[in-house]
This record gives sequence, C-alpha cells and structure tokens, in this order.
Amino acid sequence: MTLLFAILGSIALIAAIEGARHAARFFSERRRTQLQHRLQSLGRPVEEGHDLLRRGRFAQTGWVDAALRAFAPARAMEQLLEQASSTLTVAQLVGVSAGMGGIALVALLGVGRTPLLVLAGTFAAAGAPFAWLILVRDRRSRRMSEQLPEALAMMARSLRAGHALTTSFQVVATEMPEPISLEFARAFEEQRLGLPFEQAVMSMLSRAPKNGDLKIFAVSTVIQKETGGNLAEILDNIAATIRDRYRFYGKLRALTAEGRASGLILGLLPFLVAVFMSFLNPEYLVPLVETPQGHAILAYAVVSWALGLAWMMRLTRLEI
Repeated sequence: MTLLFAILGSIALIAAIEGARHAARFFSERRRTQLQHRLQSLGRPVEEGHDLLRRGRFAQTGWVDAALRAFAPARAMEQLLEQASSTLTVAQLVGVSAGMGGIALVALLGVGRTPLLVLAGTFAAAGAPFAWLILVRDRRSRRMSEQLPEALAMMARSLRAGHALTTSFQVVATEMPEPISLEFARAFEEQRLGLPFEQAVMSMLSRAPKNGDLKIFAVSTVIQKETGGNLAEILDNIAATIRDRYRFYGKLRALTAEGRASGLILGLLPFLVAVFMSFLNPEYLVPLVETPQGHAILAYAVVSWALGLAWMMRLTRLEI
C-alpha cells in the first residue's frame, strides 16, 4: 500500500510539474504573440489594448491609484515594474508581497520559532517579489546589452540605405527579438506621439539604468543629432567595441569558472551539512535554535558565511 501511494504521489507530482510548465509556456507564447502584434502595428493608429507604452497604473481602482501616486515608495515600485517590463500594478505587487509575508508569519508562528527568526522570515518573504523583480530587471538589461551590437549594425545599414534615424528605430523594433525590440519600439512610439527625439532616446536609459552600453549609444545619438557627423560609422564603432568587450568577458568568465564553482560549493556546504545532520542525528542541532548561546553562535556563523561568500565573489570579479 505504501508503495502504491508513493507511485501515485510521484505521478501526481510529475503531472503537476508538467502542468505548470505548459501553463507557463502558454502565457509566455501569448505574451510574445501580443508583443509581435504591437510591433507590427508601429506607425499605424494605436488600437485599444495594444499600445506599447506602459500605462503607469498604480492600481486598477481609481481612488487606490490616486492614493498610491502620492507616495514616493509607490512611484519607486512603479519604476521598478517598468524596468522589469512587468504587467503588474503597484497595488498587485504590494498585495503579493503582503500575502507572502503573512503566509510566512503564520507558518513560523505555527511551528513556534523565536521572535527574531519570525521577524527575519517575514521580512524575507515580503521582500522576495521585489528581489525577483530586481533579478528580472538585471537579466533583461544584460540581454539588451547582448542584442545591442546587432541592433546598432542594423541601424547603420538602414542609415546607409538612406533611411531616417527614426526609421532605423522602427527597423530594429520590427526585426530584432525582445527585449531590445520593445525598447526601440517604445522610443519610436514616444517620438511619434510628440515627445522630442532626444527625450525619447534618453528615456530608454530610465528603463535600463545600469546598462552602460545603452547609455553610450543614447549619448552618442543625442550628441550626433545636435552636432552632426557620420552616425552610421559611429554606430559601427560602438557595436565593434561592445562585441570586443563581450568577447573579453567570455574569456574572463572561463578563466574564473574554477573560483566561482569553489565559492558556490563552499557557500552551499554549511546548509548541506545541516540538512545531512538533521537526518542523521536530529537532536544534534537543536541547541542552536533553542538556546541563547546557540542563537549567538548561529548569528556569528551566518554573518561569517555572508562575509566569506561576498569576499570570494569579489575575488572572481574584475572591474574594467
């Protein structure tokens, strides 16, 4: 009977994982189809529900939206959502954060943990959505940097063919994959709707604040717009510089792979040992979580672990 339950449980788990994977793929494909429809509509009147520019809604309810706009933290959340290209509103983000924090609080109180652990776990759970958005934003920015050389080369070819600079933005928006296509499409739509071209280009930086490659492109484009010059040659030089730098980063990443792997193993080792010991001798680690001396030792261990991990990561990172 136990074996039967184990088999059925395994089948149910596999089915749930497959269902979640197909659901995620369905929503991803639907979003990609909607984005392609929006990109194909560039230069034509905007259809309802198919605009490229983020509406900047803080909430779906009017009075909640008006109330949230008065708070600076809400505006910072809206900016983070825009940088991560998320469809959530600020109210939804706050709701998800509060819900995860509440679940963690009830769960930790239910198992009878210490107040310090309950507080830390609650704050960690509440901050998880924001940490995820930051990771998505940084990953999106890196992806844009990888796609930028090809986009600049495409713009240079468009300019040499006699097209206007704004038209080259449209070419990148319709030919390149996401996310670089979405950013160029937004810049094209903003200037088409009346925003000065320089401001439309610089607004791209606000959606990727840590992207130095995009900043070089934006500043070069704005300066060339004011002073003149061979923009196609400038774009080719920027693209070549970015490619060379990424080629160097690839070699550097290969040379530091051993150090990063060692840091990962050493960082996970304390947790793996703790899990192993909890199965081998469950009473062995109990004093760490039930006595004041154990709490002090555990706090010192966590701080030492964090400092050591940060130091090892710093050793494998080279600023250029």
